[in-house]
Parts: sequence; C-alpha cells; structure tokens
Amino acid sequence: MKNSLEKFLKIDRRLIFLALTVLLFAPIVRPLGLPNKNLGKDVVNIYNYVENLPERSFVMLSLDYDPATRPELHPQAVALVKHALRRNLRVGIFTLNAGATGMIEDIAARIPKDIAPDKVYGKDYVIMPFQPHPVAVMTQMGINLYEIYDKDRNGNPTRDMEVMKGIKSVKDMGLGVCITGTAMLDYYVAYLADKNKFPMAGGVTAVSQPGYGPYLQTGQLKGLIGGMKGAADYESLINDMEKGTSGIDALSLAHVLVIVLILTSNVIMLVLKYL
Repeated sequence: MKNSLEKFLKIDRRLIFLALTVLLFAPIVRPLGLPNKNLGKDVVNIYNYVENLPERSFVMLSLDYDPATRPELHPQAVALVKHALRRNLRVGIFTLNAGATGMIEDIAARIPKDIAPDKVYGKDYVIMPFQPHPVAVMTQMGINLYEIYDKDRNGNPTRDMEVMKGIKSVKDMGLGVCITGTAMLDYYVAYLADKNKFPMAGGVTAVSQPGYGPYLQTGQLKGLIGGMKGAADYESLINDMEKGTSGIDALSLAHVLVIVLILTSNVIMLVLKYL
C-alpha cells in the first residue's frame, strides 16, 4: 500500500494535464448547466430593466470589443440581443471600435438562424456602420443621430426604417448598453448618459468590473455584466445556456479537479507520515 501511495505522489504531470483536458472537453462542446445560484445583483438589474421596458422600446447596443476580449464579452452581447428581441423590443447595434465588426457579423448571421428567426431586419433590428471619433459621435447622438447614422451598414437609408420610427436621438430610446474591453463605457456615461439623462448599462471584462462600482452606486449605470461569470448569469436568467455557461462550467470543473488533487495529496502525505 505504501508503495502505491508513493507512486501516486510521483504521478507524471502529463497525466494530470490529460485528465484536465478530458474533463474540460464536455462543457466546452456542450454546456452542462451546473448549478448557478449566486447571480450577480448588477446582472439581475440589467435583466429586470430590459424585462420592464414597454414593447417596441428601442435598445441601443454598442458593441465595442475586439477578438482579444471576445471570450468574455461576446457571450454577453449574444445574451442581450436574444433577450431584447424575444421581449419584442427594437434593437440597434452600434460600434465605435473597428475591431468589433467581425463579432457583429457573427451576431448578424445568427439572428435569422437561431437567435430570433422570426425577427425582420429593418423592422425589428438594425445594424449601424462603424464610426470613429467616439466623443463626437456620442455628442451628435444626443442631438440628431441621423446626422451620422443616415445609412445602415449596408448603405440603406435608416430614417424611413420601421425600426427607427420615433427615434431621433438617444432621448427617444429605452436603454443603452455598452459592451467593451476598453474605457468606452466611461465615455458613454460622461458624454451620453449624464448629459442626456439616458439610462445606460454596461458589459465589461472581469478585471475591469470593480472600477465601475461608483457608477453603479450613483445610479449612472443601471446594471453591469462582468466577465464570463456575468454572461453565464445572464444566460441563466433568460434560460438559454451558451458560451458563457460553457466557460463557467469548465472553470468550475477545473477548480474541482485541482481541489481534489490537493486534498488527496495531503491525505496521502499524512498517511505516509504516520503509517
């Protein structure tokens, strides 16, 4: 028995990496939906705000992240688009980050396939082209957005689209959400939300999340989705498990494996010491 225990302590680390790979494979391929009872308060606040918007309200989603932060932020964007469209809200997708265009293309391709197949482009949602100079764009959006967004990303006039009916500036919108891996959300609060009394929420990476506490405390942000955990929380709220849930499932299983190995090794050391 002693020899067997000693062999376990000297196990090839490559076998541990192999076990970890096998363990993570399942949730990455398909979410397991492990229990997620500790939902973030700020995530719930965004969900409730969207739930309480009147039908056909306009929700502005500014997707300002790039491939480097896609694993954390893209699931947030997908979950919000799903929720808004399924609530029969109008959705406008904007970006002030050129690196986000590829992720927006992915969402645009998915909407008619599996996000909201019954929704019609130009009637229920619209995708605007990338615009540089964020401060200038935000300032104009508070006055007359058609001065800069007179056409959508395909070159179609936006003013006559049904989705834009009654919308001249952000003052006519129900909610704005900026999902970003940069300081773009700070700009939205300062130059758009505060100046126009416009309800704003955000989605950020986990490492950036603590810095937005003051905005949440003062009510300048109606809610905040933080990192992959926030995305998984939102997916739980809308009962639709995707990449956010997959990521958290994988992290949880990895932590379980590490804890089991640490406990097992310590027990074996104690047994060998007093055997």
